[in-house]
Amino acid sequence: MTSPTYLGVDGGGTKTLAVVVRQGEVLGKGLTGSGSHQGEGMTQALSNITQAVDQALLSARVKKEQIARAELGLAGADFPEDIDRLWQGLARYFAEVPFEVVNDAEIALVGGSRSGYGIVAICGTGTNVWGLTADGRSGHVGGLGYEFGDFGGGLDLVREVLHCAFRSYEGRGPKTALEARVLETLGLPDYDAVRRTLYFESHPIRFMALAPLCFRVAAAGDMVAEAILQRMGEALGSSVVGCASLLGFHQNPVEVVMAGSLWLGDAPHLVETFRDLLRRKLPLAEAHIPDLAPVAGAALLAAIKDGQNPSEWRDQLRIHAMMRDSGD
Repeated sequence: MTSPTYLGVDGGGTKTLAVVVRQGEVLGKGLTGSGSHQGEGMTQALSNITQAVDQALLSARVKKEQIARAELGLAGADFPEDIDRLWQGLARYFAEVPFEVVNDAEIALVGGSRSGYGIVAICGTGTNVWGLTADGRSGHVGGLGYEFGDFGGGLDLVREVLHCAFRSYEGRGPKTALEARVLETLGLPDYDAVRRTLYFESHPIRFMALAPLCFRVAAAGDMVAEAILQRMGEALGSSVVGCASLLGFHQNPVEVVMAGSLWLGDAPHLVETFRDLLRRKLPLAEAHIPDLAPVAGAALLAAIKDGQNPSEWRDQLRIHAMMRDSGD
């Protein structure tokens, strides 16, 4: 009897990754652009998702109807209304395949934790904090943007870098190496050109290069860049503490999964500040990088919901060296 084949999708704010998995072995992968309908719009997001799946199926030499179950963890699947729209948009494509849409935080926790529950703190293009208890209760803190109490992620980091660089240039704030490095990174001659590009081009993709720039400038000892990362660490730590209180984790041991590319930045200030706050507020918490990639969490979740043993599948994914990617 052939072992069941599963499909996992991680649709983040920057990229969408799909994998076809059998017995914990990755048979094929697909990679496209953003899978978030909030950033790309619904039509483009759905197109990116289905193209990533098509690529994964092609490279795995597996037909869609051979997939036993698919699990899609998508950025922007924040409310039941979002999930319903996304499900309806994908229903025809997945006509032959049982599938489910969940928030990308869920697959990051399922894959990233060793136990299958705890709290995940995502810090990638945006941020999100989501928790799950051993008895199945879940809690969500943030994930919707600054107006909703959040601060962190690549988009906020770009805004802060530009804010501080302009204030340095115009004499309204402390001098920072970000002032010169922003021009160098963007390939623009002066701040009038930056101003016009920001005003007329509506956040061109090249501005995202300012997020890793902040880490490099902080690593060189710039106090303004350091302060930006420390503020982000405080904000994310506070969100985890809030989620722990919501779910009753605050007096118990809990895994905290640090998922998302910004946790891997070139300077330690974000991680150190985050960990310091957890040591003070949640002394029994263990914060660590993901055990498995979020897309592995999606494939694992599909297997679990199809009746597979989660411990065996987690072990199989590790054996087959499923990438320990921290996510988008």
